[in-house]
Amino acid sequence: MMTMLKKQKISLYIYLLVFVLTTSLVFLYISNVNKAYYQDMQVNVLYLLAAALVFLLLTIGLSFYAKTKSLLMAADISRIVASLLIILGGVHFISMRLESFGYIFGSNLEMNNEAAFDAGSQAIMIIVIFVATWLISVIAAFFDVGQKKTVT
Repeated sequence: MMTMLKKQKISLYIYLLVFVLTTSLVFLYISNVNKAYYQDMQVNVLYLLAAALVFLLLTIGLSFYAKTKSLLMAADISRIVASLLIILGGVHFISMRLESFGYIFGSNLEMNNEAAFDAGSQAIMIIVIFVATWLISVIAAFFDVGQKKTVT
């Protein structure tokens, strides 16, 4: 197993990082929608992130076992689809929070509401992690996943 991991390209480790970040986004999203201020769970964001996790696992799994052209094509498609689903999940989350940022940070209505500031600050942190995950997943999609080729 260790020798198999040593033969992998750097993109596998980038995809593992994207997988960990996407998993953390799922838990942070659930935490944010259960804050006292928001209470607005939308399952479409969870579905998009869960589907992205499935496609990331497919990408990682196919990097070990893809031998035929069709499996290599499936790995390429799953890389693109995973990035797209992460981006769509982030856009849905941002659209959910955009109006509330105006109320929380820009008006006097929520001036002394600690729960609102806490939830808004957490939402900003989640957006930053979403953007970082988007960028890393898009960059990773340009690299070939699989084992290093040794020239003999």
